[in-house]
Amino acid sequence: MLLGLFVSGLILMACETKVQEESVPAKPVEKVEVEPEAETVVVNADSVVMIVDAWRTKVESLEVTPLNLSTKDLRAKIKQKWSNIHFYAQDGKVVKIKTYPHAGISERTEEFYIKDGELALVVIEDQGAGEKGKSKNEIDKLYYFSNGNLVKESKSNNEGEFSVRKSDAEELMAEYSEYLEVYENTLK
Repeated sequence: MLLGLFVSGLILMACETKVQEESVPAKPVEKVEVEPEAETVVVNADSVVMIVDAWRTKVESLEVTPLNLSTKDLRAKIKQKWSNIHFYAQDGKVVKIKTYPHAGISERTEEFYIKDGELALVVIEDQGAGEKGKSKNEIDKLYYFSNGNLVKESKSNNEGEFSVRKSDAEELMAEYSEYLEVYENTLK
């Protein structure tokens, strides 16, 4: 009997709800624009490497006198790490940036290769103050980028550090952007 009252109460509540829903006028349906999801772009790392390596070879063969900038007037992190920055430009566009350490502290250099206005490659050499145009096998670390994303890291066999972390690639991108800004401010 108790169960019967319970079931009757549920049926009564359902009917009341149905009557209330029918008496409320329906709201007009709003049209909502939905942004299409970003397409996932698959990058062929081997193709990027091949294109960027050819670009690096072309840049290295240029007979361009770099703009030499002392870091003494730059922010502390840069001037503590680097003594000079060389900017290589062709037709008014920077194609390479090379950072040089303070004498007696380190011989590590970083080279940023720019293709079509975007970072394409970062070369890090622990003994990089020497000759230019080394082969890939002679270079400590190479970081290949496409559309602002790291697509491949290559290390020499004698390199002792661990693999690049995503934050390292982001740091290299931030350094590249900052160096370009320094260059543009120097030209003003």
